[in-house]
Amino acid sequence: MRLLDSLALDIDRVADAPLHRQLYRRLVEEITAGSLRPGEKLPSTRDFAGLLGVSRNTVLLAFDHLISEGYLQPMTGSGTYVARDLPEQLPAKAPARINPAIEAAGHLSRSLAPDTAITHAPSTLRHMRRPVPFRANFPAVDMFPVRQWASLAANLYRELDPGAAGELLGEGDPQGYEPLRIAIAEHVALSRGLTCTPRNIVIFAGAQHAVDLACRILLTPGEHVWCEDPGYDGIYASATAAGAIPVAVPVDGEGIEVEQGIARAPDARLVYVSPSKQFPLGMELSLERRHALLQWASAAGAWVLEDDYDTEFRYAGRPMPALHALDREGRVLYFGTFSKMLFPGLRLGFAVLPDALVEAFVSARAIVGRYSPMLEQALVARFMEDGHLATHVRRMRRLYARRQDYLLQAIERRLSGWMTAAPTNTGMEIIASLAEGLSGRLVAEAAARRGLEILPIAALAREAEVDHLITLGFSAFGEAQMDEGIDILHDIFVAMERGDTPMPNAG
Repeated sequence: MRLLDSLALDIDRVADAPLHRQLYRRLVEEITAGSLRPGEKLPSTRDFAGLLGVSRNTVLLAFDHLISEGYLQPMTGSGTYVARDLPEQLPAKAPARINPAIEAAGHLSRSLAPDTAITHAPSTLRHMRRPVPFRANFPAVDMFPVRQWASLAANLYRELDPGAAGELLGEGDPQGYEPLRIAIAEHVALSRGLTCTPRNIVIFAGAQHAVDLACRILLTPGEHVWCEDPGYDGIYASATAAGAIPVAVPVDGEGIEVEQGIARAPDARLVYVSPSKQFPLGMELSLERRHALLQWASAAGAWVLEDDYDTEFRYAGRPMPALHALDREGRVLYFGTFSKMLFPGLRLGFAVLPDALVEAFVSARAIVGRYSPMLEQALVARFMEDGHLATHVRRMRRLYARRQDYLLQAIERRLSGWMTAAPTNTGMEIIASLAEGLSGRLVAEAAARRGLEILPIAALAREAEVDHLITLGFSAFGEAQMDEGIDILHDIFVAMERGDTPMPNAG
């Protein structure tokens, strides 16, 4: 209680620094000074907020930063604790000599210290994702037609007219290479029913780039953003970096619970959804919820970010109409990516924008990165124009369907006592439910030590109780790789039963 009283007194509600950053810094000081000892349990975020007189979102943001840096350790069903193995502290440095004229200007801590809202991105975004079993959302890059791609590239260079080479070798258009935008407009019209022109399309360095820029353009500090829970960590990070307040909105079998969003933040300025396949749980947003979401957005004057990240790989039935196709007021921004359709290293994505937002996004794109590499854009455009994209997607769809079937059979054959899994209609991964008493986080940690990469759904949750769920990717892995991964998981579960590996309540 003494510590909480001290924290409450130290929080300056009129300072320029947001409250969650102040709370984060003070907790780091208390942990490193030993006032909060390793293994000590903290009050719940709700109790913490009530005792400090701040919003719960303020405490959640501070805790998220501390968890991502290793100062705190959440234990599902138990609470949040000071980590037993704290991150190493940098050695103290002698104070730098500061020009008296600069020192007189004041605000040194604000001008010289890094901005924690953007420098403390979630670890799930910072680490390089490896193509090892069972990495989710990773395409079969070894099956990409590299020789065909190389031939297109060689032809592109050979066909360059020296007199007109400036279009590809000179300055690029911040909006994107026009032939690529034309090809994308045709693609989304055929595949998703979108009505748009090349003028509505802006090219980005992947979908996350578009999400981040949308938060910068559409949000002002203090505004609320609906985010699916569990959901994509990139929107939480970008909204926070823009000074906005992410609001965790639960999902159920029909997708995001619109009524819950209205109850929690009726004045939200922005909502992020993955309606075609909710990330990470995989359900489709029902048609009723789609209409309800658009009706609320219209009444609230809010924008909707529609992330359609892997609809191309659908194995059963037809997808529902995209939100953008149902939108009659120009409130939906549709995001797509070539990272799943082609390969992640390409770093190209796109947004289909309402007319009213195009100029703002193009202007911002000119500031942030200016434009994506022109030759890569020209190659993707040629790949699409010649019909190679459609052929490649069809081939990968068949391959991924076979690989999903094989993984499901292997789970049933070798792991049925510890987990169950159901097929997905869309995408590159399945959700597995662990038997009672097993923790997704601990299974993922044990798997990582054996060279696997498994995503526990709890890593993407704010309030949802989902530690019994894990994601298993299948798209990038052949049968031998999956067999090896299943064998490792079998060994891990056996070790957990013997007590050789920590169970959820251990330690």
